[in-house]
Amino acid sequence: MLTRRSLLAAGVASLAAPARAQVVTTLGSEAERVTILSDGGFEMPLSTLARDMPAAEIVAQAGPSDPFRTPVNVTCLRRGSEVILFDCGAGAHFLPGTGQLAASLGAAGIDPEAVTHVLFTHLHPDHFWGALDDFDSPLFPNARWLAAAPEIDFWTGNKVYERLPADRHAFAAGAHRIAKGLGEKLERMAAASEWLPGIAAVETAGHTPGHVSFAFRSAGQEVMVLGDALTHPRISFAHPEWRPASDHDAERAVATRRSLLDRLHQERVLAIGYHLPGAAGRVERDAAAYRFVPA
Repeated sequence: MLTRRSLLAAGVASLAAPARAQVVTTLGSEAERVTILSDGGFEMPLSTLARDMPAAEIVAQAGPSDPFRTPVNVTCLRRGSEVILFDCGAGAHFLPGTGQLAASLGAAGIDPEAVTHVLFTHLHPDHFWGALDDFDSPLFPNARWLAAAPEIDFWTGNKVYERLPADRHAFAAGAHRIAKGLGEKLERMAAASEWLPGIAAVETAGHTPGHVSFAFRSAGQEVMVLGDALTHPRISFAHPEWRPASDHDAERAVATRRSLLDRLHQERVLAIGYHLPGAAGRVERDAAAYRFVPA
């Protein structure tokens, strides 16, 4: 089992108190409802927001709170008989303050047995490790579990440890454990394709090698579940060229942010961010960059 010591070695320290389970927000109609659920949150050092940037510049954009708190938002789409989750939180073995999804589902009146699909943006701990319960069985026993084939190949490949710095080896070990627990239930999907009717995966690699976001229509509007393509409510929008420490391929992540921000702005998409306070909002132009405006 992964220990707190190994997780701290992975470069993410948590000082957060346990978060209260909650429904963050609800959008759309009863026939096609988007519910954003809290899996809690954790704290990270300001320095992780941008590699090689002076601390004063980071503080000027993000504020002086160090460490800063990042929420964990899990999106649920209910349409007809389908109950679709986009990612499934951190589970019990990541960081204190996370692992609240099961309680939040209860608060929203969603039975785990009713969940029909879980679609993964990527396989980082706070998105993937919640797939198994305390007995290492799938938390949603009747669900299909879908992830991009390049993402599965990277995290479960024999050479993953060679392709990661030592402080990320715990992430790979956890991904191996969860993937093994899901077994053949974990379905491999093409990164840029329609995974379910009306729900298309959008390639947004960089944060991880096979990262995807998800685009669909709900209540007459375009919606995109971003995962970790945009992670900070100020810096990701005002400075897409800054390189967070959590990005696997920094340059590709920069290119992804720039093209994604332009699309979200031009197409007036309702964006849902896994780590954005309030989760849902619009992208607006702000001089030469952008800003996030909560819905």
